[in-house]
Amino acid sequence: MTDALSRAWDAAAQFVALTGEQVRVSQVAGGVQLSFRVVPLAGDLHLEVLRVLDESDHYGHDGSSDGTGELWATYRESCP
Repeated sequence: MTDALSRAWDAAAQFVALTGEQVRVSQVAGGVQLSFRVVPLAGDLHLEVLRVLDESDHYGHDGSSDGTGELWATYRESCP
């Protein structure tokens, strides 16, 4: 298993535990991308989600003004 894939699977497990949402794992050029649906989170769970996102190489939110959408995180392969 590559470093990017290992990091992505670890993060995916954390996202599932925090949000209860299904996480999609996709191979992308140079690494692995996760995505999952944005859901309302109670208490400080949103801070935990942000902590996990911050461990990725790149992350963002594709959404609309009504708060729906997807969060995504990319994990790049290490350069040799």
